[in-house]
Amino acid sequence: MDFFNKIKKMLTDGDIKKTISNFIAIIIVCIILLISWGVFFPEKKEAETAVENENIKNISMEKSENSINYNESLDRRLEEILGHISGVGEVEVMITYETSEEVVPALNVTKSQQTTQESDKQGGTRTIKQENISENVVTINSENYKNSPIVIKEIKPVVRGVIVVAEGAGNPEVKNQLIEAVTTIFQIKSHKVKVYDRN
Repeated sequence: MDFFNKIKKMLTDGDIKKTISNFIAIIIVCIILLISWGVFFPEKKEAETAVENENIKNISMEKSENSINYNESLDRRLEEILGHISGVGEVEVMITYETSEEVVPALNVTKSQQTTQESDKQGGTRTIKQENISENVVTINSENYKNSPIVIKEIKPVVRGVIVVAEGAGNPEVKNQLIEAVTTIFQIKSHKVKVYDRN
């Protein structure tokens, strides 16, 4: 009751302009606090988005390690195959790639479209089209896969060129067989394959 009595006294005894300006200042402070509320207490969706982004980073790091293993495995397999060609001794290869391995996650896409037509008093019309697209990565939540994204496809890296260093490559016939083998395996043009004789 003491609070209400003070307010009543301020309204009757005090300067009305000063009281109104104090109330306006209080209202402005309240509005500023309401507007900044989202900054200090973010919604849960931002936290969920951060978790999704972290999961994608983890998956991409795993895929990067797998990509390195894939590339090394491909080098070894090519060396082994080329080593079996008649007239070829020890072989070393180096494969360069245009791109790295790409992982395409499953997405939950939500689209909404809104069209508004407005007309003014002079007979003019205006059409406003608004389209909202929201994409969320689809994840698996189980004991083995804690919020791991579902992968739709993995795109293997594209081969840019191949260098082959082999014993016996000084022979033009053997060199031609090595070039043909590499171009057939990777479906690349022969000018992207260089073959050198091993010392």
